[in-house]
Amino acid sequence: MDFNTLYEINPDLVLDGIVKEDLDDSIIPGHIPVGPNQPNEIVTSFVGGPYLPDNSAFNPNTLSGVTFGASGSYPKPFLSYGQRLTNANYSYLGPYAKIKKFIDSTCEVNAGLSGCSGNPGISGRLGIIPSGIGMAQYGFFYSPWINHDDGYYGPAFWSERSNLDPPIPTKSEWWDQCSKTTVLARLYNHPLRPWVIVEIAYQYTNFDADQYFKGPDATSLGDASLDMLVVMAGIAAAVRWL
Repeated sequence: MDFNTLYEINPDLVLDGIVKEDLDDSIIPGHIPVGPNQPNEIVTSFVGGPYLPDNSAFNPNTLSGVTFGASGSYPKPFLSYGQRLTNANYSYLGPYAKIKKFIDSTCEVNAGLSGCSGNPGISGRLGIIPSGIGMAQYGFFYSPWINHDDGYYGPAFWSERSNLDPPIPTKSEWWDQCSKTTVLARLYNHPLRPWVIVEIAYQYTNFDADQYFKGPDATSLGDASLDMLVVMAGIAAAVRWL
């Protein structure tokens, strides 16, 4: 039996296997790829990027102010040029998210599903379902961004290359530093699109907040591309970091 047939027969079992990292993400219909990592400095000087965490906060109670797409108004983690370009293909996606809890009847019956524990570890994005069941409603779109390995030219490289202190956080560190709220959404990648409780990031907490180590706020740079010119100039625009 191939994965697609298994997914059609028992999608919960497939999702459980993904949670436990026993199955490859690519078998999930409609999953959102993270995108390619940042290239070396020479290629970066031509294509641009990477992009520092962006604090485009919105109201967590009403979701007022949220807009969708790659340049939408919602907090974003460190992104490579290719990852931002990949995001541009999905105009209906918004805040970065994780499933908090499955609440559908299938999950209640199948108590062995990891998601029923309330800590499934499935990351993705909150968006607007473009078609089919739940069209125009909030949906959770699976994307393995939170544990993505950004490779050699990830946050640590650019932090060291440019002497940034505090350093640029990894995607998982960024998530931990964000303020979050919960919303109800449909699991887009499940054939029946059941309801799930989704945790979304609505504000990237400032680095100089009391609950974190002291330091200047990287989010002041917004969406500015840390391209080769900026690196060679010692990040003159961000001199207050040095």
